[in-house]
Amino acid sequence: MNEPLTVGKQVELVAIVNSFNRRSLLERAIESLTESLRNARFRSAIVVFEAGSNDGSAEYLKGRREKTPADNLFVIEPSGERRSFSDGVNEAAAFARARFPNCRWLFLYETDNCLMKVAPLEKAIALLELEPGLAAAGFTVKQHDGRFFGYGMQFPSILSFALGQNLAALCKLHAPNNSAWRIHDGIRWRTCDAVFTSPLLVRREAWEQTKGFDAANFPFSDTDLDWAWRCAKLGWRMAIIASDDVIHDNLEQLSAWSANRVVDFHRNRFQLLKRHRGKHVALLKPVLFLRHAFEAMILKRRSRVDPAAKEKLAKRKQMLRTVWSNYC
Repeated sequence: MNEPLTVGKQVELVAIVNSFNRRSLLERAIESLTESLRNARFRSAIVVFEAGSNDGSAEYLKGRREKTPADNLFVIEPSGERRSFSDGVNEAAAFARARFPNCRWLFLYETDNCLMKVAPLEKAIALLELEPGLAAAGFTVKQHDGRFFGYGMQFPSILSFALGQNLAALCKLHAPNNSAWRIHDGIRWRTCDAVFTSPLLVRREAWEQTKGFDAANFPFSDTDLDWAWRCAKLGWRMAIIASDDVIHDNLEQLSAWSANRVVDFHRNRFQLLKRHRGKHVALLKPVLFLRHAFEAMILKRRSRVDPAAKEKLAKRKQMLRTVWSNYC
């Protein structure tokens, strides 16, 4: 763990970053973040949870910290086996709150993010100060080529889960349930159920009231949806700010955390719906079994000519075996 670099009481915002084997993205993300924060009107720090990368990410972070100590870059490592995405955010946030007692904002920022300038972040802070009922504020984001990228969604339904991700998306069942755009002191914003953490400015009080992410039940997938849902039940809302200066683009570099994405999604989405829609979601298991069987038949045919389909087929077989035990 790093030694202190600045007086804790001076820092108002701490950026939280997870790092795991995506060094090229990490460098781009950290460089854009630090450049923006240097121009901010508030004091800041960056806490990176380094989950055990073996691609030179840890060495890069160490070198950057030594080279630019004024950027207040801190690097922490996992405690024991707690290396998931949710563990990383929680541990980094806990470190930030302990090290910087007057920190007001946590900025959840991922390695596939780029902040082109500090203005969006300053608008987010201003909005949360103007609207005390907002737990967090995200941004309209785009990819590096300028294409729109999704920023959030409505709370998922049992129907959307039964249909599967592709069909549910085609039916627009995951589309954000946006409110009308509002203009507040020059800030154009709206609300929707859940705003993704790519990136997301979080009010410290909301984070502490909810006790952060539920790493035990949602280590990777749907952790942000569960957190937003729990915030909503406590009366908090989520905001989206219109911006052209925030990028979310992994440049097709998937993390090793993504290897079991499809199984993790089903396991956690089932848990999410059970928690927030009710235990009767268990009645959906026969429907899910039939969907997985149908998908497996299609993938079996494709696997004869498409090697990539073989891996997808193996995942469907795994889900067929585990759907009755909540995908565990």
